[in-house]
Amino acid sequence: MESLEKAIELLSEVIDDSYVPKNIRDICKKAHTRLTNKEERVHIRMGAAIGMLDELSQDSNLPFNTRTQIWEIASLLETCCTNYKC
Repeated sequence: MESLEKAIELLSEVIDDSYVPKNIRDICKKAHTRLTNKEERVHIRMGAAIGMLDELSQDSNLPFNTRTQIWEIASLLETCCTNYKC
């Protein structure tokens, strides 16, 4: 669960970064909301967030440093998802 908490924390950092384009922050907010929704099973939340972040990482408007952060978050979630046998 530690990786999930770290991923949520890193997503918050991207959301709070004013240099990240608004449309990118909006998608990160959706992923954050999905991850923190306790009404869904954890592996479903992580899978949905990974999908959003994977699609986001393909965006040509994504700044390079933010792309690296997105990859790190997705990697943390994939590690966590593997531990939950998604």
